Amino acid sequence: MADESIFIKIGRQFINWFLKNTRIKIGILILAIIIWFFTILGNHYTYTIDTPLEIINIEEGKTLKEKIPSHIQANFSGRGVDLFYLLTTRKYAFKFVLDVESIRWYYVYNLNDYFSENAEKIIIPRNVNVTFNHIVYPESLQVELDRLDMLRVPVRLRTDIKTAPGYISVNKPIISPDSVLLSGPRTYMKKYKEVFTEPFQKSSVIAPVEIDLGLEIPVEDNIQANAYKVHFYQSVEQIGEQVVTNIPVRLLGVPNRINVELSPSEISLLVSSAISQLTTIQPEDINVYFNFKENWKYGENYYVPTVELPEGVLSWSNMTPRRIEVRIVRER
Repeated sequence: MADESIFIKIGRQFINWFLKNTRIKIGILILAIIIWFFTILGNHYTYTIDTPLEIINIEEGKTLKEKIPSHIQANFSGRGVDLFYLLTTRKYAFKFVLDVESIRWYYVYNLNDYFSENAEKIIIPRNVNVTFNHIVYPESLQVELDRLDMLRVPVRLRTDIKTAPGYISVNKPIISPDSVLLSGPRTYMKKYKEVFTEPFQKSSVIAPVEIDLGLEIPVEDNIQANAYKVHFYQSVEQIGEQVVTNIPVRLLGVPNRINVELSPSEISLLVSSAISQLTTIQPEDINVYFNFKENWKYGENYYVPTVELPEGVLSWSNMTPRRIEVRIVRER
């Protein structure tokens, strides 16, 4: 217990000491940290930095057959402040540049030899004083060229929109753009006929769906595209019902020299569709017909005609009259 009280007493004394002239003590601590930081940055170090690699002067009409690493690991020597600046500087100000103008189709570069002989290809900010030592990884780089091909392909959706009960998707979905222009090595371009969107699912939908969808462009084949996402829109509306009257009944498949009459020649239907489409449905839009050749039977006079609904109309019911009379009219 005595030891415990000693520790408590020491702790209280330290707290009391710290609470007196707190600003001065914090300022001294910050100053010490700054001095330490600048001392560290002033020392000389050797450090390996992950550095951007840029390929230039590819022959016109050609492209890289395989992707080249975007960064290489290079070893530098210099003051800590200069090396720290390299780590935080922008890509265009610090990079290695590989000029492939001299190769026709294929070449393996020894990167240490190349950059030792072409020091001007190492882009370093002027105010930074560092020394390039060697390339750590990769020590060699295989560059292979191929013919550059361009191909426009359609965009295919991978969407699953499920509406809530009482709602319906109206019209086909709209995607913009509906095709993309691909460019890349001829060896791989041959297998691309279309490009798919990323999968997208949504259920119990009661309102229009609008979203940007990414495109699945295969990066492993060094394929580029003029667009990497599309805008998707699907209209969704509530379902309504409406009676459509005076729908004409057409007569098909009547043999020569036979006169056939339908009675009545018009019917009415109760149709279900999106509310916005109900007002635009005309009687002539609904295809109602009786095929005499396929459906007529001797001794039977009353039939239910065939109904074909236009796109966007879900279903029909309550046909009035329920059947039509098919009469063969014999000439006197």
